[in-house]
Amino acid sequence: MGMQRKSSRVKTVSRNDYAVEFVRLSDLKPSPENDDIYGKMSNDDQMDLLIDSLRRRGLEEPPIVSADNYIISGHRRCFALRLLNADRPSTVIPIRRKSFARCDNLGTWHKTLAEYNPQRIKTVGSLLKESLLRHAGDDAWSLLKNRQDISGRGDAEFIDVEGTKTVRSISVKKQEFLDAVKKVVFDLKPFWPVTIRQVHYNLLNNPPLITTPKRSKFDREHYRYRNDSTSYDALIELLKPARYERHIPMHCIDDPTRPRFIWDGYSSLASFVESEMENFLCGYHYDRQLDQTRHIEVFGEKNTLIQILKPVCSEFYVPLSLGRGYCSLPVWLDIANRFKQSGKDAMTLIVLSDYDPEGLDLGDDAIRTLRDLWGIPVDYHRVAVNREQIDDLGIAADFNPA
Repeated sequence: MGMQRKSSRVKTVSRNDYAVEFVRLSDLKPSPENDDIYGKMSNDDQMDLLIDSLRRRGLEEPPIVSADNYIISGHRRCFALRLLNADRPSTVIPIRRKSFARCDNLGTWHKTLAEYNPQRIKTVGSLLKESLLRHAGDDAWSLLKNRQDISGRGDAEFIDVEGTKTVRSISVKKQEFLDAVKKVVFDLKPFWPVTIRQVHYNLLNNPPLITTPKRSKFDREHYRYRNDSTSYDALIELLKPARYERHIPMHCIDDPTRPRFIWDGYSSLASFVESEMENFLCGYHYDRQLDQTRHIEVFGEKNTLIQILKPVCSEFYVPLSLGRGYCSLPVWLDIANRFKQSGKDAMTLIVLSDYDPEGLDLGDDAIRTLRDLWGIPVDYHRVAVNREQIDDLGIAADFNPA
């Protein structure tokens, strides 16, 4: 069969389609849908040019108007004429009248405006909205607007909550503890938000006194910060008023164990398209892994590493996986799939974990899993924490051989 050609016949029109009548400019009403498609008009440089043209040459092309006086084509011309004749509200202009009314065609009015304005100089966003209307019509427009009628909902029941909640101020006895916490938090500023566990482990480098009571049956060392649940709970209790009293910023501490999910919406389809077009074609970055001879991945033991590792890995496009201990099957599946998609012949796995039996075995287990169960030729590089770093940092004296 030969290819079918679309008909090139022009739609028959009557003299009435080109008949001109004269009406007062003040009687014409802008279609509200025009702002949805083309945005709100303003007295900008382009409008100044149009006003200057109308001043010199007059209105050469009459606007097209519906039976109920809504502008279909010519919103910019009418806007410019109103500015030009601001002191003459009874100005009369020529128009071409259509037989159909907006009030009878509200469901398809967006599409009507798009069909009657093919000649306009438009933004990319306007072209995108017109394309949506041409190909999907007003059903798609209504779907994207997604307006929900909540007028039929009943009244909600509200619960009265009695009592008050207060935050106890930090006492003078905890000033040394507070100063130590503030130093740790601000030293970690490049990695904000940090977790309480990160603050806890950094305090152990130079443990402060949790409290300094004036009288006590215990010596001062009894109150020294330690790697135990008592000290950790004391840190939690201190960080709460420390943030409320603005000793440290609210946003500097995060809790990744309690995820939050937030869904942002748009006030209109126009605001959505403007947002999308503002970032259109702005996200290109060259994948730095493409030039590497091996596929590279980073594996970390704990979630507390995320703020430290994520900026580095993202800069070099290196995938980052956090195990929270030994990994489950989906983690290895994702790594294996990324390796296959890379087209490389071998992988390098960079591991960061604790220097203890479990932390050391985590790296070994990762290699065994990828090598023996997934058939990936993989090299293992441990960058932290290793024995040399422990010796260089001088923490070997407290190292627990067990």
